[in-house]
Amino acid sequence: MSEKISYCGLYCGACPSYQKKTCLGCRSNNKNQNRKSKWSCKIRKCCIELKKIQYCGECNDFPCKEIKRKLIDSHPCDPRFNYRHKIPDNIEEMTKLSLEKWSKEQEILWICQNCGQPLMFYYNQCSSCGKEIDPQAT
Repeated sequence: MSEKISYCGLYCGACPSYQKKTCLGCRSNNKNQNRKSKWSCKIRKCCIELKKIQYCGECNDFPCKEIKRKLIDSHPCDPRFNYRHKIPDNIEEMTKLSLEKWSKEQEILWICQNCGQPLMFYYNQCSSCGKEIDPQAT
């Protein structure tokens, strides 16, 4: 299973913390990484400890109150957080394709078409070449 697949339906490879190597991805159990917030993530804990599932798409309660509050319904008019609003679509695609195929598609999606460098959540331009990115496209 790719460490770049989060439990909630996001692609960890586009996370600034993952790219800076302060987090090794939601699936990593390495406690020596700098990013500590994932250890208290209720969604991650639910998947691992309560439901014992690979991702939220395997849960009959999806989308639950917690994932809606924390991610899907957060920052409704802010294009920097558009990637969060796509979680239901991501979950549908993950279920349809397979987690590995979805991860490979996301790897391609989150690469700048201009310079080939990785793109990150929150930013609507490539941090390497400055090319504007359509937040609807990622």
